[in-house]
Parts: sequence; structure tokens; C-alpha cells
Amino acid sequence: MINIGINGYGRIGRVLHRIADLDSNLNIIAINDVNPDINNIAYLANYDSTYGRRDFFLTVKNNSLTNGKKFIDVFHEPKISKVPWSDLGVDIVVDSSGVLENLKLSLSLKGKVDNVIVTNSPSEELVDKTIIYGVNEQDIDKTNDFLISSSICDAIAFAPLAKLIDAEFNIEQGFLTTLHPWLGYQNLLDGPSKSYAQPGKIYDDYALGRGSTMTLIPKNTSSISATCKVLPQLKNKFLAMSYRIPTSIVSSADATLKVKKNINLGDLVEVLKDSESKYPKIIHNNFDALVSTDFIKTDFSVVVDHRFLKVENGFIKMLSWYDNEWGYSSRVIDLLKYLEKGK
Repeated sequence: MINIGINGYGRIGRVLHRIADLDSNLNIIAINDVNPDINNIAYLANYDSTYGRRDFFLTVKNNSLTNGKKFIDVFHEPKISKVPWSDLGVDIVVDSSGVLENLKLSLSLKGKVDNVIVTNSPSEELVDKTIIYGVNEQDIDKTNDFLISSSICDAIAFAPLAKLIDAEFNIEQGFLTTLHPWLGYQNLLDGPSKSYAQPGKIYDDYALGRGSTMTLIPKNTSSISATCKVLPQLKNKFLAMSYRIPTSIVSSADATLKVKKNINLGDLVEVLKDSESKYPKIIHNNFDALVSTDFIKTDFSVVVDHRFLKVENGFIKMLSWYDNEWGYSSRVIDLLKYLEKGK
């Protein structure tokens, strides 16, 4: 049994909780969130506009959430270091708050819990290692790596494909455009774009403050820089950008790759099909006429859409899909299970 604490009970924290409840070996025993209303925390856990009603409903009793069989202690501390994780028996804390100060304070938990996983891609000097499960989990030094970044959804989706194609065909150059649904810090109506990472700060990318439900917002992306933290051989080979799109869930990525080896479409299709057995739950192939909503709650890291797969003159054109919450959180769960394996 792995005892888990969740710091920051937003979109990722709540999805992590739902996925953990599907595995009898995972036990959420503590939640910390700045929301002071525990009844609202329970409500948001039970009802979700994207994923529907919760399978195992939670009620409030004293300062805890319960499903009638077990209790989850709830705290409302702004700082991760103020929660008595070790006293509660937590093995791994998942910091899904997105707050930079919590990342820095996580080091104070060393020796008290086994690991802290942060669900974003901070500067490399701030964490012991960046791990994308399905790409480089074998690089973990379980003795010394304490604070681990589980990267971002875009990198979790792109890195497995990049690793596969680079190994088979040698990527020389690439272009990536991601289409990402709106996030919580965006606005319904035009206004300043407020930072989650640094509360009180306003982003200087003013376009991110525009109405999220009615606009396509072009923006820079960290998808390639995050990918290159685990695949350094791809540094300086890619140009990338992103759009924030007016949908609530499921991202897509449009990649163009120039490879060194001679390649035809049949070669690529065979490699991608073989990858399903080599990388279960990481890469999946789709041949049906599907749209974004058909990929809601898919737990694969990435789904390659073969309808738009093209190869010509050493170039690969590839469209992929990924549930930026459920798919991403599934890999975070895989990572924490990998960290605790054998302990």
C-alpha cells in the first residue's frame, strides 16, 4: 500500500485522486488546499463537469473526507511545509499546486517522506530530476533523487514519439504546434492574466488574458524545452508554438519531423504499431474518424491519428491526441508506483 498526500486539489489533484481510487494499492490519506471550505472540496471531488460524478462519493466528517470506510485528513495551509505529512504516514507527496514557493519548500520534507513529485516542468536546478514515465524512468536514482518533476502534459505526449522516431530514423529537425484547452488561470472575459505559480503576479503575455471561451490564443510553449530535459539529443533541433483553444479538455499536437534515414509510410506505420506492445499505456494508434471529445478520459500518454500520418522526402507529418488531465495524471500515478516499487 502506498500512502499518498496531495498538495493542491485543483484539476490535476482531483483527477489523481479519482485514478488512485481505482487501484487498491494506492491510498490517498491527506489533502492540502488553500480553499478554506471543506464542503466545497468534497463537492468538487464528487462532481466534475468533464468526467462526471465520482464513483466513490466523499462526505465531510469533522476535518476529514470519508467514503464511509476510510478517512482523508484535509488541511488548508498555503505552504506545503506546514502540513504534517510524515506524522500522517505519507510516503509520497504530489505537489499539484503549481505554486513556485511550494516547490522550493518541498526540500524541507526530505527525510520525512520518500519523495515529492511536482506536476510541472520547473528549472532543472530546482529539482533532482525530470522524469517522463515511459521515456526515462530508468534514470531515477532512488537513493538520491528526492524532488522529481513529472514534466507537463505536452511533453508526456510528445517525448515518447520523439524518442521512438529518433531511435528508429534519426531526427534532424522538427516543428511542433500544440493545441491546448483553456486553463484555470485564463479568463472568461478580457482582463489581466493572473499567474498560478506566483500568486499576485500578472503575466506580461497580455493575450493570455483575453476571453478563453471565444478566442484562439497563440502563445509560446515549453513543450520542447520540457521534452529536451529527458531527450537532450534533441536540443536546438525544434521550433514550436502553441494555441490555447476554446475547449475544456483534450489536447492535440501537429508535428513535422525531418529524419536522416530513408523512410516510407509502411515503415513508420509498422514501428508505431509495434510500439503499442513495447510501450503499453504510452503510445496508442487510432484509425477511426474521431474528434477531440472521443479521447476524453483516455489514459494513454499519446494517441497517433493515422488518418493524417504522411511521409514524403524524408519528412514525417503526424497528428496526435492526448487527454491533458487524465492521460497526464495516469503517468504521474505510474511514476509514484515506480518510485515505491521494491521499498
